[in-house]
Amino acid sequence: MPDFLINMFAKSKVQQVKIKKTKIFNIFLRYLLLMKLNIKKILREYVENHSNNDDFMKKIDYAQEKAIENSDYPTETKKIDNMKDRVKKKVEKAYKEVTGEEPVSDDNIVVKVDDKIKAGKIGSFKHPENKKDLGIMKVHPKALNDIDYVEDIIKHELIHGACGIDNLDCRNHKGDFQKIADKVGLPKKYRH
Repeated sequence: MPDFLINMFAKSKVQQVKIKKTKIFNIFLRYLLLMKLNIKKILREYVENHSNNDDFMKKIDYAQEKAIENSDYPTETKKIDNMKDRVKKKVEKAYKEVTGEEPVSDDNIVVKVDDKIKAGKIGSFKHPENKKDLGIMKVHPKALNDIDYVEDIIKHELIHGACGIDNLDCRNHKGDFQKIADKVGLPKKYRH
């Protein structure tokens, strides 16, 4: 209620003070109601994200188990998966240092040793379409004789994963790809 109306209708200073206190109290109540609604929304989102995230992590673990189980190279696939987990931390740190952001794809990547990779390629990466999709990294078995080479393949593919499918410079091995590659020690001959 505007002040001039308060003054016009109030019969005394005491009534004016009571009306102003009531007005302030009503504003405060509206503020509390909005806060309550915001807190409910935040809690609901937190619970949804946490339960969905746990389910999604189980999906990734299951997919990796199946990749190992169905691979013609199960022992090697398991070793490459362990190596991927180690290298991922380096790539994630480098990505954050270069971009100041979290990697686009980090936990949702399944790895497999596979001899059905496109001719002339030693590694490949299928980008996840979004955070709830799986990325698939493949390493050709002929690379397995040189563990350092395999680690470089994994670095290369994880850099692609960290940058995401929409970063064209990174997909074309330019810009952030080169900066991250420098930070993780990817030799220049494996940056194409």
